[in-house]
Amino acid sequence: MGEKFDFPLHRDKLYKQVADQIEELIVAESLRAGDKLPSERELAERLGVSRAVVREAIRVLSVRGLLTVKPGCGTFVREPSPKDAAAPIELLLKLRQCPDFFTNLYEIRQMIEVEIAGLAAERAMEQDYVALEAAIEGMAAHISDPEQFVRYDLAFRSALAAATHNDLFSVLLSATEDLWFKGGLLAYQVPGAAEDGLAHHRMILQRVMERDPGRARQAIHDHIRHSQRLVEAVRHRMDTA
Repeated sequence: MGEKFDFPLHRDKLYKQVADQIEELIVAESLRAGDKLPSERELAERLGVSRAVVREAIRVLSVRGLLTVKPGCGTFVREPSPKDAAAPIELLLKLRQCPDFFTNLYEIRQMIEVEIAGLAAERAMEQDYVALEAAIEGMAAHISDPEQFVRYDLAFRSALAAATHNDLFSVLLSATEDLWFKGGLLAYQVPGAAEDGLAHHRMILQRVMERDPGRARQAIHDHIRHSQRLVEAVRHRMDTA
């Protein structure tokens, strides 16, 4: 980044333009994860803007998950996580809650996770099986602890998405992770739900390890429908209480 940048800057919301240009450099791989940015003073001189503008641009990129500021060391490029990318989608879903909210989410699960299971059965590698088995072991070890049980349930979903080796699936699932955590806690309230859920997850893993996409899709379809019935039963009981 030794050369002077050559791009037009308008005075309206200047910091956003500077942030966008730095982001473009990161995406274009001129800057990589772990690389250190030049100092605020140097960036300000190259861009022909004030240090305050550069500082605000760095703050914006930090919020986006692209940069991290280490006091006394400088500013470094981060490897954004699926959670970072999904944050705006997650916020939108939370703001648009409606009476059919969980029904809508389960429709999305059927569309996305059924295909994830099928692709995982085709593409999973040994390290993916290890991650899936570890999640199931965590569920079994915390079957009496609702929060930990549901967290390992979510870890299984994440590992299954990773087994597709398509990063966009991980982003899509991350967008609903917090919402599904709440849904999982609702389903857990039904007696025997944890044991049933564990059995469903073991069946999904078995189909994935058998490399049977059709039966893997069916296994997770059955699990999602079962989970939906549990959540609906709990919500109905709460509404009538």
